[in-house]
Amino acid sequence: MLKFKGMFRAIVFIACVVIGTGILRSISTLSQKKGIFAERQQVLTLLTEKNRQLQEDLREATSAAFVEQAARDKLGLVREGETVVIMDKSQGANSNKATVQKLPPWKQWWQLFF
Repeated sequence: MLKFKGMFRAIVFIACVVIGTGILRSISTLSQKKGIFAERQQVLTLLTEKNRQLQEDLREATSAAFVEQAARDKLGLVREGETVVIMDKSQGANSNKATVQKLPPWKQWWQLFF
């Protein structure tokens, strides 16, 4: 009978160690998953903000005012009845070029670098 109680205690002890080890592993795994969950939550927040910004940009890009401004700036289009005025700064520069061309080439190089 005494042998049976000792064996029973040993089996219970081993069972408790196995169950305790399993619980510690579960706690460790749960802790790691909490970290992964927090990281994913942060990534989700960033992506949600980026998505909101892109939706806002899309709404702006499809507006009539944006399309008209892009047509004016990039394609050089104008509305009917508008007059296009082109300001050319190079005419003032042409008078300077005439004086530079009268200089000998070595002086032109000298002025260019010094």
